[in-house]
Amino acid sequence: MIPFFLQENLTILFPIIYTMETNVFLYTAPQWIIFAALISLAYGWIEKKKVFNLLGLGILIVLGLFAVYAIIQGYFVFNKFLTPEEIIMEELEEEYVEEIPMQARLLPAYWLFIVSGIFSIPGIFLVWKKKKYARAVTVISAVIALGGFFIIVGALRA
Repeated sequence: MIPFFLQENLTILFPIIYTMETNVFLYTAPQWIIFAALISLAYGWIEKKKVFNLLGLGILIVLGLFAVYAIIQGYFVFNKFLTPEEIIMEELEEEYVEEIPMQARLLPAYWLFIVSGIFSIPGIFLVWKKKKYARAVTVISAVIALGGFFIIVGALRA
């Protein structure tokens, strides 16, 4: 059961999420999640606090799970995003050239988020056990997530 104070806050949050346009949610949420993960990782690295390194890697795993959820839910299925003009042009069998939809530009970023989440899973165990390659795996997963971030920024600029 969810405690009352959390349930009250969630009922405020869900209408905000559901009223957001899907495209906006697809490129806004990952950016905030990446910022939270990178700040946590940087603070943990600078202050040598293992808890913040674990938290940052956990946030990257959550980002990977979010990416899997978005792909499974069909946010990147393009056939349901046809506009009436596109349908008319397809029916007239004319060549209709338009720019790539926003979802198609964001899909590679979501693949990178999944890869970053996969790299973060062994990273948590390496950080927990204080192994030699923990920093390398942490940096690799953070750089992969940053790659997805820059794909999103590039898609927004186009």
